[in-house]
Amino acid sequence: MMEATGIKKYLPKILKCSFVVIAMLLMYIPVLVIVYQSFNSDANSMQALHFGKFTFENYKEIFTNAKLYRNILDSLLVSFWATLIATVLGLFSSIGINALSGKAKKAISFLNEMPMMQSEIVTGVSIMLIFSLLLPIIPQVFGFPTMLVAHVFFTTPYVILMILPKLQQTDESLFEAAQDLGCSPIKSLFKVIIPSLQTAIMTGALLAFTLSIDDFVISYFTQGNGFYNFSNYVYNSYTKKNFSAGAYAYNALLTMVTLTIVLVISLKTSKKKSKKVA
Repeated sequence: MMEATGIKKYLPKILKCSFVVIAMLLMYIPVLVIVYQSFNSDANSMQALHFGKFTFENYKEIFTNAKLYRNILDSLLVSFWATLIATVLGLFSSIGINALSGKAKKAISFLNEMPMMQSEIVTGVSIMLIFSLLLPIIPQVFGFPTMLVAHVFFTTPYVILMILPKLQQTDESLFEAAQDLGCSPIKSLFKVIIPSLQTAIMTGALLAFTLSIDDFVISYFTQGNGFYNFSNYVYNSYTKKNFSAGAYAYNALLTMVTLTIVLVISLKTSKKKSKKVA
């Protein structure tokens, strides 16, 4: 009886720990496999996880493989501009939504959530069809312009989702106090409100960049005229059996850079909280 009672007592803890371990493994095993392959001399071969010898040649291939290098630059170009535009749009849209009240605010918030709820293939096909109407007028429309618009379209709602809750928590008296001290409404916005949203803006921008750099489905339907992002390069090269191991190296570098940025933001946030408590 004592043994059965002991098992019942520790069973919830064991299940919780097992669940956490399984979830962590599912999230990080693919990342570890990418890092493993980035140092594998046989990563170019189609044999799964066959390790030849440790090498840094895959990292050199990022710059020596012309097609891979060009597609990486195209991908970074789209993600950079999409992140910048989506962050600015998301910030000012959040301020506008926060100024609303009642049914209007709920309606706009629901409309903002719609692109996040619908399937990526629906978004990609619909944007492709809209831009197809412009082909008789602008034959070269597909490429950077279409992919940029598509990425801004699906990343902006996530930026709003990050900034709006923080904006709702901001004390409205700060804006009024700045105006009482002689600041104009625009100056109060840029000197008081936006700095108070710094963490939320950085989080939204990082999320937008991550979603943009990682996107395949929407990018697949909006690419064209020789302009492809990295995810489409991986798909095309892998299906045609000319896959470059430099893709593993690039993914490993991108993951490390993203994790570093997340850690820096987390440390800054925790330091600010510690100072406030002190």
